[in-house]
Amino acid sequence: MTHRTLYIVTCGAPLAARVGDGVRAAHSRGWNPYVIPTDAALPWLEDQDLSGAQVITGNRKPGESKRTPMANAVAVVPLTLNSLNAWANGNATTYPLTTLSAALGSRTPTVAVPLAKHDLAGHPAWVASLAVLRYAGIRVVDPHNGSTRSVSPIRSGTGDQVAIDFRWDWVLDLL
Repeated sequence: MTHRTLYIVTCGAPLAARVGDGVRAAHSRGWNPYVIPTDAALPWLEDQDLSGAQVITGNRKPGESKRTPMANAVAVVPLTLNSLNAWANGNATTYPLTTLSAALGSRTPTVAVPLAKHDLAGHPAWVASLAVLRYAGIRVVDPHNGSTRSVSPIRSGTGDQVAIDFRWDWVLDLL
């Protein structure tokens, strides 16, 4: 089986609790996953089994060699409002955002799973940023049901259940 490189970028929201499942699912499909968390995602990863994936945090130091091979694909699970807006605006101010901006610029196949409560998704930037990313070729997946046609916000207090019901094949089937 040929191993391809998959970056799993993860932001701080309940769906980040399923990154270990994503690593295992990616391995079973021949991917070599690298987990690239935002600072807010780190607490969600603490007790997970991420065996077989390298977790990459922070920017490299001057003179330090590249830490990952070039990605064949990128999965952003979950994508929070803050990271969604920054990515859509081209703000490469952190390593995860630089990774996402580079993937978009190089046209690396990318699937994103936005996760926001109704009040956050009610902000006009939510719709605008999703439109920008879709226009740029990013495949957007609803965390509730895997739909690529629309994304529904989550009801407050249901994030853990959405994470339990989430299926990584919704993402991996699109890569």
